Amino acid sequence: MAGNGSRTAQHVSFVLLAEFDIDQGSVLSHEYPYPTGMDEQLLADLMIPDGVHEQTEDWTIFFLNQTPGNTISSIFTPGDEEEEEADDKKDLLYVLNLVRTKHDKSVKRGAVVKALAICTHHPCIQIFKPILLIALEDYYVDPSVECLVRLFDAINSMDISLAPTLSRDEKLVLRVSERRDIFAEKFASRQALSQGHQRSASDSSNILAKTTDTRKLSLSRAENHPPQSTPGHQRSTSSSVAKQLRSSSPGLSLNSEVSDDEGRPLSNGGSAIWVGESETVEGLPNPTKMETNTDVRSSESGHSQRPDDPDRKSSMDQLSVTSSLGQIREQSTPTSLDSHRLSAQHPQHHRHIVRDTHFFETSVLYNGHNLPIKLPVSTFPEEIGDYSLIQLIQTFTSPTATISGPAHPHLHTNGMQTPPLMLLFNALITQKRIIFLGYGRPAGHVSNFVLAACALGSGCGCHLRGFAERAFPYTNLSNKAVVEAVPGFIAGVKNPIFESLPMWDVLCHTDTGKIVVHRDISSVPPPISSFPTPPSLNVRGGAVVFQGDEDGKMAASMMIGAGGVAGPIGPGVRPDQGTKLENYDSMFVDDLTAAVAQHFGETMIRARVAEYVSRFIRIAACYEETAFGTTSIGFPTQPFSETGVSSAMGIPQGFCGSLGSGMVFGDEVSSSKEMSWNASRVEGWRLTRSYEYLQQDFQVWLETRPIKKMDIKHQISRLRYAKAVSDSEMDLIMHTMSEDVRTYEQIVELLSHLPPHAGGLLPVTFGLFHSIAPIRDATVDLLNIIRSQPIGNHFVSNLNAFHRFAYIQILENRKREQQAQVRQQEQLSSQHHQQAQIAQQLFAAATTVVDQGSGQFGTKPPTSSATSLKSKRETASGFVSHLFSGTSGSSNGGHSSSVSRSGSMHRPAGGGSGGPSAF
Repeated sequence: MAGNGSRTAQHVSFVLLAEFDIDQGSVLSHEYPYPTGMDEQLLADLMIPDGVHEQTEDWTIFFLNQTPGNTISSIFTPGDEEEEEADDKKDLLYVLNLVRTKHDKSVKRGAVVKALAICTHHPCIQIFKPILLIALEDYYVDPSVECLVRLFDAINSMDISLAPTLSRDEKLVLRVSERRDIFAEKFASRQALSQGHQRSASDSSNILAKTTDTRKLSLSRAENHPPQSTPGHQRSTSSSVAKQLRSSSPGLSLNSEVSDDEGRPLSNGGSAIWVGESETVEGLPNPTKMETNTDVRSSESGHSQRPDDPDRKSSMDQLSVTSSLGQIREQSTPTSLDSHRLSAQHPQHHRHIVRDTHFFETSVLYNGHNLPIKLPVSTFPEEIGDYSLIQLIQTFTSPTATISGPAHPHLHTNGMQTPPLMLLFNALITQKRIIFLGYGRPAGHVSNFVLAACALGSGCGCHLRGFAERAFPYTNLSNKAVVEAVPGFIAGVKNPIFESLPMWDVLCHTDTGKIVVHRDISSVPPPISSFPTPPSLNVRGGAVVFQGDEDGKMAASMMIGAGGVAGPIGPGVRPDQGTKLENYDSMFVDDLTAAVAQHFGETMIRARVAEYVSRFIRIAACYEETAFGTTSIGFPTQPFSETGVSSAMGIPQGFCGSLGSGMVFGDEVSSSKEMSWNASRVEGWRLTRSYEYLQQDFQVWLETRPIKKMDIKHQISRLRYAKAVSDSEMDLIMHTMSEDVRTYEQIVELLSHLPPHAGGLLPVTFGLFHSIAPIRDATVDLLNIIRSQPIGNHFVSNLNAFHRFAYIQILENRKREQQAQVRQQEQLSSQHHQQAQIAQQLFAAATTVVDQGSGQFGTKPPTSSATSLKSKRETASGFVSHLFSGTSGSSNGGHSSSVSRSGSMHRPAGGGSGGPSAF
């Protein structure tokens, strides 16, 4: 439920440069485009970390606008008070800093240390590393403010106006997929809109050309007859010319053609799901025929239009003023002249091919170097930089990873068997003060651990937020007061003096994986006891004695998890010493360790962490409902009911029953154990800021969610994990899905709960093999709806051959049944038509016979013409009816009624006996 952030007008707000002086220490030399208003010494110390002389090059990351002590407060800040947020809280500024040490024997101390940093609102700060490397090298060659000006202008000229803005569900689908063409239509729709703007710009370029010719003519006349102008007029003219010259610098405009890795168009035909390439099945919705109208609408509603750069304030020197003049312009679509110049310089941007939809490809032109930029489009605001969860997992699951310090209910949820990685997660989720210490390591090393820890606690930004605002990827003693002002800070340090300071609750050593719980950590009251009391235990001389438990495996952890008191854990105790505890936390750590050992990528590790955090949230909602009677962070936990009585939010109910919602447990025993294990840390989490954020986000999500009539996560979990699902529940689940999942947004939300690494559509497609035909039909209807969108077609095409064959077989049976019904209708229509034709022919023939000689049928001559005509028609009609009644009676084994011309039903005379005597 994490927010998606907001786009800003400028990519970079400040460029800072710091140097190390042998006499003054760290000095902040330049701030561009204007001073930040912060303590310059504080910024300089953060930019030049401790022990920088031991590193040739190092990256440091720190944030601004977290507390009043590190908030930008410059009088030159653009904007007014009306644009500030209601709570007067500014957005975070992410600072990426590059520090380099060049050894030179001709200077004091034999080295020159300089640091260059940029302050940006983009969490994906890693995309600016290449340009920082070149810019800092440029500053070593030419140490002037011009280097900062070029860097500032180059980054802010980067064009990302065509980058698609994905919804939360779209990001969840994209980030776990390894396909490179997912949501390619998003890129195509944005580029189609851009082409329309370019056509408008092309029309305006003709006007610009005419204006230029007129201006040239005026200038030539002015040279021959120079007017008497004032100095002020000359200054304004030169200023306008400078604006025109600087505004003519080309921006990047990307015109894309969507294709796959081999250059073929990304059109998935109807044969995408077939077992054989030559097989086809008619009657299926073809996603290639469905235009991207829905996608264009969602893209237009989801993306904010290209923001205009605000007018820059006056700079501190004349050079800054000159550069700022070039930036005072409205960002509009480049003219045809600019586009032609750009195509000549960068032909790859004239026809842009989407190679990987996980990134938006653009470039930055800096000092003659065209640097490619790959902007990730599926990340969340809590994901900052290129962190590595794999490194975090390897460190805190290594053989040297130990836990020392007193046991705490919020941290040691599994007692002495709590893995170090889980203790770190518990400390993050309960907002403990955490320090990562990397003595003698680069500052970028400890920064990576802090950023990875934020991702671990927030589920990689997919479900929780509030961790980045209390993170200090790198800090030092000069910033100690600012760090302590943030409750539950997550800080990375290099100075070992922090280990002796009483300012932290949990200390993590990044070298060995050792975790130390502070001996003076604050105690907490026990949680509300609403669950079965676990078996008791006694602690005698450090030995744990279990009572009333046959297995003796989970008693200690359940006591601590339920708020019991446990003795301190000795130094260097590993969690795997003694009996191994088998619960979900231990299995989760084992899964991560095995995945890393088997060389799974960062994508799968992050997906697994996000699933664990999502499960923790649903367990917390179940705990709240059990302990307090209601919950504000999730659906209430209730099973499927056949009576149709439901109290859940938006859950359909009727004569056929009501769907379940909330957390899915295997049985009551596992439910009680999970509640006992998680009770203490849920209580601790309920007191944190991230819990408050989730309450707000969940209420917003309830109002804006696409699928409103059911808890879709619960239904998928039932299909995936339940030991037995009744026919009535299965029928209601499949029919509700097929009826309520219709729009593009609803399809994407459904697919976000069916990631490829978890089997994709497998839980749904098991309905193809159900013994009840209506359930199979509802499953096919749902698959047809999913396949109506390009993203759904990708999922259907990834089904295994067995499920695809079942899908095709049911479709073929449907087709044959439909064709049989059509043929039957055609046969009936043909028979009726033939009978009508024969009847007309016989009627005409009978009328002729009657006219020629009606006396042979025993009739008397008519007394008048009208009576004669009526008699003839009745005689002919009776004759035809008699023939048809005889034919029908012989075929049906009985007599049938005949139809006269007037439509009345009557039987032939003579009791239905055939022959002419009936007339």
